[in-house]
Amino acid sequence: MGASLMPRGIRRAARQVSTTMLSPTTTCTGRKQQPMSDDASPTQRIPRAEVRERLLAAGAAVFAEQGVYGARLDDVAARAGFSKGAVYSNFSSKEDLLAQVMQRSTNLVLGSLQELVHADIAAVDVGDVLRAAFGQHDQSEQFALLSAFRGYAVRHPEFLPEFIRQRRVLQDGVLELVRLWLGAHPEVDVGMTPEEFATVLIGANVGLVFDAPALPGVDPGELIATLVEAVVRRR
Repeated sequence: MGASLMPRGIRRAARQVSTTMLSPTTTCTGRKQQPMSDDASPTQRIPRAEVRERLLAAGAAVFAEQGVYGARLDDVAARAGFSKGAVYSNFSSKEDLLAQVMQRSTNLVLGSLQELVHADIAAVDVGDVLRAAFGQHDQSEQFALLSAFRGYAVRHPEFLPEFIRQRRVLQDGVLELVRLWLGAHPEVDVGMTPEEFATVLIGANVGLVFDAPALPGVDPGELIATLVEAVVRRR
């Protein structure tokens, strides 16, 4: 089903996916960041929770652009509109910031997927959900961040358990949504277990985004939706 034919709730949720996933200037509440002047104290004017959120959003952008090794906390602070002291008052180290940035990313992805699935679960078409969730919303920054996180974890074994934990959180979240959707559509047979189906969805998306530079014009969401629609059968 084309984007213009998607149910209104799906289209609205899809726009939320594209604008909130890892935008460096948008908080998880959808509000634009406002830069602070040099003579203003951010902690006096902005709630601590918002300071932290802005730092996380800035960290996501900087890690995606520069990698973990190239990223400087000064750059994160400047991107967020704060002093470097604001970073250290919220995070114990660059590694702590990285872990929290990835947790935020996982939460945003799952939150967006949950909104898509819950829009009208009995009427939601799985193809529409996949097109909206995995479409061309510029996943390049998301994948750059994931690659930086994974590369750092591989080179620093003490960080690997955190990487694995967060990937399992995402996998478990997607699996929960798969089970929820299948439960609302007993007439559908995907030809595999829910666990396998969730793994296929995540693996296909990661692979397509990774190869995106070599696949110009390919829409991951459209391709994954086509694959799933070819597999799904009615009982």
